[in-house]
Amino acid sequence: MPVPWPPWALNFPHSRKEYPTVQVPAEAFLGLQRVSETHFSLPLRPALSGGGGSLFGGVGLAAGMAALAQAAEKPLVWSTGQFLSLTQGMEALSVEVSLPAVGRHVTQGQVQGRHGDQPIFTVLGALGQRPEAGPGLWVTRPEAPAPESCPRIDREHKEETLHQAIELRRAKGMFGFSQEGEPSGCGRNLLWARMPGYTVDAVALAIIADYMPSVLGDALESQIFCTSLDNTLRLGLPRPTEWVLCDNRMTYTEGGFGYGTGYLWSESGHLLATATQSMIVRRPPVAAVAAG
Repeated sequence: MPVPWPPWALNFPHSRKEYPTVQVPAEAFLGLQRVSETHFSLPLRPALSGGGGSLFGGVGLAAGMAALAQAAEKPLVWSTGQFLSLTQGMEALSVEVSLPAVGRHVTQGQVQGRHGDQPIFTVLGALGQRPEAGPGLWVTRPEAPAPESCPRIDREHKEETLHQAIELRRAKGMFGFSQEGEPSGCGRNLLWARMPGYTVDAVALAIIADYMPSVLGDALESQIFCTSLDNTLRLGLPRPTEWVLCDNRMTYTEGGFGYGTGYLWSESGHLLATATQSMIVRRPPVAAVAAG
């Protein structure tokens, strides 16, 4: 059974200077309920939405990953999610796992998130552990000011959303969703992120990684709207860290679509995961731009 999420996690007051020091698995934040070995239920509440009342894409991926890990009883190595429908007005989703390839070291699985007969998301993943064959790292963590010295990004929402449980700080470039900061000139921003009270595990990384599209506005140096088509997360070994440094890079935009990549680093310089997304890109209506 999942650990009950602390009540303070549902509506984090950004004005507070001190955060609770208790650490629970980030899976507890989801509230995912196990019905059988391969069937789960995800109650939908405002704290899992990204605004507008629909499930935050990173939460959908995280829920699929958590269900896979529980069903396979192995840690995630790779997972990708495809988002099919919005979830306004829904109370819960049925999350069904199938494990078509179960091996001694590696298991591959599939997840369907549904509301009745309506598909909401699909998640695929590989899970397992293998003997070490030679570690290596060929990318470098960028230099960034300490989180405490970076300006906080406070996103105002009239209703409760996921963003109240995430603390973000801008280390470089523009946070494109709210146009805070100056564009980097190279389509790249750096964000510090944490989920106060929760450990940085695969679930937390899936949620945090979904802030990667914030670099779209930095790359195009203007307010841009986007909708994620898919999220993919490739996980390294877990490392203890409070903050995650998100090195977000916009790769390409053309024909109304865009692609981006993120590298997620621990404070001590370990690569925790890489993330990629495809997204629909669109200019906001003129009235929205005029309103700021």
